[in-house]
Amino acid sequence: MGKGIHKLAPVIASCVAFLVLGMLQASAEGQGHMTLLAVSETDNGYVGGTADLYLTIKPGTGRIFLETFPFTKVDTQMSTRFANEIACDYLDVDCSRYDFFYTLTAKSSIIAGPSAGAAIAALTVAMLEGSEVDEGVALTGTINSGGLIGPVGGLREKVIAGSRAGLKTLLIPKGESFFSNESERAAIENATKGKVDIVEIYTLDEAMERFTGKKRERKSAIPISEEYLSTMKVLARELCGRTKELGESALPGNVSSADWGNNSGEGGINAGEVLSSAKNLSGKGEAALGQERYYSSASYCFGANVEYTLLSLLGKNLSSGERAAMAENISNALDAFEAKVRKEPIRTITDLESYMVAEERMGEARLYLKRARNETDAEDQLYGMAWATERLSSAGSWFQFFGKQGREYDFDKDTLATGCTLKLAETEERIQYLELFLPVPLETARREYREAQEEAGKENYEMCLYKASKAKASAGVVLGVLGVDRGNFQEVLDVKLGIVRQMIAEEASQGVFPILGYSYYEYADSLKQDDVLSALLYAEYALELGNLDLYVKQPGARGEMRNAPVDWKLLLVFLIGIAVGVGSALTIWERRATAGRLGKG
Repeated sequence: MGKGIHKLAPVIASCVAFLVLGMLQASAEGQGHMTLLAVSETDNGYVGGTADLYLTIKPGTGRIFLETFPFTKVDTQMSTRFANEIACDYLDVDCSRYDFFYTLTAKSSIIAGPSAGAAIAALTVAMLEGSEVDEGVALTGTINSGGLIGPVGGLREKVIAGSRAGLKTLLIPKGESFFSNESERAAIENATKGKVDIVEIYTLDEAMERFTGKKRERKSAIPISEEYLSTMKVLARELCGRTKELGESALPGNVSSADWGNNSGEGGINAGEVLSSAKNLSGKGEAALGQERYYSSASYCFGANVEYTLLSLLGKNLSSGERAAMAENISNALDAFEAKVRKEPIRTITDLESYMVAEERMGEARLYLKRARNETDAEDQLYGMAWATERLSSAGSWFQFFGKQGREYDFDKDTLATGCTLKLAETEERIQYLELFLPVPLETARREYREAQEEAGKENYEMCLYKASKAKASAGVVLGVLGVDRGNFQEVLDVKLGIVRQMIAEEASQGVFPILGYSYYEYADSLKQDDVLSALLYAEYALELGNLDLYVKQPGARGEMRNAPVDWKLLLVFLIGIAVGVGSALTIWERRATAGRLGKG
């Protein structure tokens, strides 16, 4: 018997292991559920309701499937895909190894789109990390880069519908004006009869704590890359050093600042005002340099350089022929620099971002140069050429970031094209959703979106990704304050900056320091006291450009999915069954062996 059992043991062990793993796999492929708050559009306005969101995760190749019954008014496919990316990034899980099956059901056609994004991300996170979801909690809100939960439309109707559905806690985006209005709050409380707890939240972290009871510890201190710091310091010093040189040469030795104050040309340029602006920007640049805010310093000094260059050109009294020759020289310099940039191989996220900034600045320089050539007024021509000259100089400064160390990626055309397409789709969906609630089109976002499409048409996918990111940010900054009381803008900004800090810290811990994300973060932080709206826009730029690796990431670069919750009672019964089965098999094996020995005797 001993020898027989010894021979059989590996087989039995393999069977047990296979069955147990099968049990765990079946559990991991269980279906998750979450209740959504939704609205339907009728002839009499919006009507609130609820919908059911289901998710099943299976081993696969990263595909995402979505079924909606009935169809939603706004395409939810891209919101689902982006929410999935946010969830995978949130947990640092390589989702290219799994397929995701989302199902959205409702009693009538609803407006979903981006407003379902936060809930989709939350359910995906819960399923990936194996956490139980509190079915009495519901969430509505957009999901944005960094896990920021943004405002949505139809919130009053959603809250009332959630209360009627018997939910105990409703999570809504924080800061929406209707909820901060006392009369509106009273009306909501009267309609819900105090049966539901309404909680305002800003982040996916807060949502997950409410859904699962788990609090996630986050990095907040940004480990600034020494290479970035040293390079940006050199860049800022170069630009601000140029400011001093231009300032000294802008005014002829025999002309005082006071004389410039009375100098106004036919084109309406007041040299005194230009000089005052240059000095103001120069002072801000020097102050930022002293505070080690190098990107902010570079930005201010660039602005001063344009003004000083204009003053210098105004003082030269250039003839029409000389202006034409100058424009030709700038054009030739742009061609030469463009050829240099496009020869550089892109291997890291820093290379990609450097290329983006250099290309953007060259594009702006060409635009201003074109305007200058089309102008008939001499001063307007000089202004365009001053801008083009300094933008080219700025592009050259950013080129210094090429070739810095960092995690390398395979930036093949297909990968970049996919990233470009995904970002375009996200942006279009976000704009469509906003235009449902706004009486006017989003002109800036639409223009930037068209420019991104044009870059895609030229197969310049790097710039498509960059311009689509900026277009999405332009839409995002509007969406981020849509319905938010103006008095809460500063709080919204502080939260966004905090999320950007966390995102950059997470990226840096993975060997990717987003130079654009950090630069825009720093500039937004420097603007927050004096210009909160501009600060909000740059914070949005930082969010969208701070995690470009999402769009070019390589399969297998992240962690594994955690097992979904296991039904331990069912597993125990299952294992007892296996034990009984194995015991029976051994008994039968021994009886047969004994019978065999007796027969031989």
